[in-house]
Amino acid sequence: MQPNIAYSSNDFLKLCHFNRAYKIGIFLISLIYSFALVYLIPMDGLIKDRLNYLNYASNSDIIALSYLSKGLLSFLFNEPVWLVINIVLNQFFSPKHVVSIIVFFSAFISAYLILKTNPKYFIFLLFILLFPQVIIKYIIHLRQGLAISIFLLGWFTHSKPFRLILLGLTPFIHSSFFFVLLLLAYVFVLKRMKFAYDLRNIAILILGLAIGLSLGLLANLLGARQANEYQFSTTDVSGLGFIFWLCVFILYSLQGRNFVNKHTFAISNIVFYLTTYFFIEITGRIFESSIIIVLLASLDLTAWRRKVFFATITLFVLLSWLLRLNQPWFGWGTGL
Repeated sequence: MQPNIAYSSNDFLKLCHFNRAYKIGIFLISLIYSFALVYLIPMDGLIKDRLNYLNYASNSDIIALSYLSKGLLSFLFNEPVWLVINIVLNQFFSPKHVVSIIVFFSAFISAYLILKTNPKYFIFLLFILLFPQVIIKYIIHLRQGLAISIFLLGWFTHSKPFRLILLGLTPFIHSSFFFVLLLLAYVFVLKRMKFAYDLRNIAILILGLAIGLSLGLLANLLGARQANEYQFSTTDVSGLGFIFWLCVFILYSLQGRNFVNKHTFAISNIVFYLTTYFFIEITGRIFESSIIIVLLASLDLTAWRRKVFFATITLFVLLSWLLRLNQPWFGWGTGL
């Protein structure tokens, strides 16, 4: 028995050394990733919406007061935590540095947590960081990128009170998380009520239609800025995203009962997105807030399903990047 004990102890030490080395490695990669997004992406008007975020960094106190003047609901449903973060940072840094800090923090936290998920799939996890619907959050949709990083911190933490606090903050950084948390709570209730898989999907479909049809009205009633920023109607879309995520949904559904029960939230996000894909523009942004959780669920796929998924997502990402080649800054630029 002694040789086996010695062998097991040696294996344990090797595993500890590997884990320590891996954490150091992904820490450095996350630093490089976040620094690259800060210093390689222009800070001026060459990038979409960048001037808007520089304005937030300079004038969030004025913006906050304008929402307060319209009432408490208007203030609460217009990302007050985001405004407070900008107000505080602006006391110590210039507007450009405020934006850089937000980009760096969001990208670093997200990258580190994603890469930490499973060392066995390091290449795929690195691939997620270059997924168009992920990287765009740290280049253009900075407010949403910050909310996603906080959501991931809450998602992966082992402390329930800390998790609730972090998740609870996200809607006040980016309002899409009101619907993400609503869907999360809805899924929790459906599982507690022991709804079968197909009935859960029907319930999510009904919720998606209800939210999609009432979203414009809700935004207007609550005084949310989105009421003036989005058209809550049919949009001109290619259908590429619908086909890809429909394929993912089918693969996830074919994996079996244990998988769909473990990843109910991820699958529900896909159903919610597909339900409203051709009807409501803004629900795509809601889906993007939880897309990392959806992609990470694929790590539990087995056999041919995993191979098909990896092949499909590789093709989708390559095609997405190819379509961006002739656009200013790969579609993120203003064209000026």
